Amino acid sequence: MTIGPAPCRPTVPFRPALAIGAIVAGAGLLCACASYRPLPLPAQADLRASPAELKVDIARLRGTPLRSIAIDPRDGLDPLEVAALAVLNSPDLRARRAALGVRSAEVFAAGLLPEPQITAGVDKPVSGPDTQTAYSLSPSLDLAALLARSSSLSAARFTARQADLDILWAEWTTAQQARQLAETALADEMRASYLERILAAAAERYARSSQALQRRDVTLQTTAADLAVKLDAESQLASARQAAAKARRDLNALLDLDPRVLLPLVEGPPPAPLAPQAIEGALASLPERRPDLLALQAGYRAQDAKLRQAVIAQFPVASIAYAYAKDPAGTTTQGLSAVLALPIFGIKAAEVRLQTATRAQLLAEYQARLDQTQAEVRAAEAELAASQGQASVLGADVSRLQALVEPALKAYQRGDIDSQTYLTLTQNVLARRADLDDKRLAARIADIQLETALFLPPTTSSPAP
Repeated sequence: MTIGPAPCRPTVPFRPALAIGAIVAGAGLLCACASYRPLPLPAQADLRASPAELKVDIARLRGTPLRSIAIDPRDGLDPLEVAALAVLNSPDLRARRAALGVRSAEVFAAGLLPEPQITAGVDKPVSGPDTQTAYSLSPSLDLAALLARSSSLSAARFTARQADLDILWAEWTTAQQARQLAETALADEMRASYLERILAAAAERYARSSQALQRRDVTLQTTAADLAVKLDAESQLASARQAAAKARRDLNALLDLDPRVLLPLVEGPPPAPLAPQAIEGALASLPERRPDLLALQAGYRAQDAKLRQAVIAQFPVASIAYAYAKDPAGTTTQGLSAVLALPIFGIKAAEVRLQTATRAQLLAEYQARLDQTQAEVRAAEAELAASQGQASVLGADVSRLQALVEPALKAYQRGDIDSQTYLTLTQNVLARRADLDDKRLAARIADIQLETALFLPPTTSSPAP
């Protein structure tokens, strides 16, 4: 029997270095590389120097209640127009909108499949009996990431929706804040205008009284009463001017305007009262309409997805890998390996507990916001009714007192009444008029707060310009 060499099978020569190079080159071609571009920080403020520089593109308004507002700066800006301008020009809102790009990138990243990895190696013998070059190839896949992809993508999408709704709610509240500031500035400026007339008359009377005192035509008590009226008017005028200036500065900050810019504010149409049934209907539908409640709902669903992701992460097989190798002796092997996570210390179970507790916390926060919303609506209703009622009473009082001022002044000049009576009457008129202005402003603010809480478009008794 002749023993000869075993027949050889034709094989294709394998060049490890060439194979590894091809793998690296292929990976480089498949990856789209992004380039770096510097983005320097600004060196100075970029406030607008004129109302003409404000953006007025109302097509960019997203909030449904704001879409009915038309902006026409040619005849001045009423509080409703200022509200829309605040949404379009607020620097804080601009920064928050820029953050939406981060959420969009997170959704994109969450939707990507886990990238497979390839481990490659080459060993060339330099001494010893074996002379063949050894090599190994081992592709692997992250199973845990693949299983969690669906939940991770769902959580990222809900988180992005929550961020978008939060911005929508911020736009609405910013608009209403600007509207309140405009109403406040207008009310304080109107009060200041009234007080300027009172002060001018009081200053003239005090000047005449001082001259008469020097001639000994009047008593010191009379001159002191005239001075007290003048000082009282000066004090109230200074307070009104200061309040109006502060409201304007705060409003300019919302609009990204230089604090020195004087916005051409004008009175808008008076608000129309909301019917009780309209309030109840709007309150009942708030969970389906109000952006902050919808944002909390999206956040809860995102957390629910994170909880599912934590449950899936308990799957013990973390990754699998296929291995193909040849050693220096020429032995070729192939195999399959897996990485197992052993739940000995309960780390995965602890993560499930954490995500469960977080979901319960978000549920409680949502219920608290619902309760707070109802309380805000009822408080605004009560404040509106009380302020309107008090303004009605004060309006009648002021009318009666003002009707007495001119006859009282003549009687005081004739000496028919003393200075104390005249001083008391004048101070009562000023105090009642100040109270009336405060209650009227409080009613307007309460009306805005009610619309804010109900997420309803501004109601006016006549069409907005």
